[in-house]
Amino acid sequence: MTTPSKKTLLFDLDGTLVDSFPGIRTSFLHTLQEKEWEIPSEDRISQVPGPPMEWTLQDLGMTAEQAQDALKTYLDHYGLVGWDLSEEFPGMRDLLIRLKKDGFRLCTATSKGEFFAEKVLRKFDMFDLFDFMGAATDNGTRRSKSAVIKHVLESVGLEEPADILMIGDRSHDIEGSAEFGIDCVGVTWGYGNATEWSAARFTASTAEELERIIHDWA
Repeated sequence: MTTPSKKTLLFDLDGTLVDSFPGIRTSFLHTLQEKEWEIPSEDRISQVPGPPMEWTLQDLGMTAEQAQDALKTYLDHYGLVGWDLSEEFPGMRDLLIRLKKDGFRLCTATSKGEFFAEKVLRKFDMFDLFDFMGAATDNGTRRSKSAVIKHVLESVGLEEPADILMIGDRSHDIEGSAEFGIDCVGVTWGYGNATEWSAARFTASTAEELERIIHDWA
């Protein structure tokens, strides 16, 4: 089966393709302990994946300067320990292979920094399945999901929102893609909640359901 015209799929990484929470949690707690900062509740910790880490640190009460300093500690620890604790969500690599065979253009649109995004994708043999890796800059202005999506659209030369579909698990994916008139599939195996997913045009609870939604959309 092939798509009637070239359709582009933008995939979030953390919470969509891979379960990165164990590593993010480990490095996040290490950072707070190193900075002698109060540890939040597990409910709050569960919401850490998704937005840029410095946003989360400031939300905990750090100043912008403190958050940038803590971000360095986080990235150092994540580079040594955290990134390698990720696991592929069941069926996602096989789904990417089928989608690519069916004629879809595959891109990532992740708030994860470029360096670690590539490391994680290569760990699970996903990197070469993507036509373009859209990620945040580790040190720069491209940090928000909307900024990452804009980067992908401009780099790949995508101009028609109706031919683009975002797949992600958090409100940042849904709201970020909506800024460009792009529909989103909210995947429920990630780190979001029902309130966040309710804003998405589609919702998928398994890789098989996601595949059906994508083909029906195309």
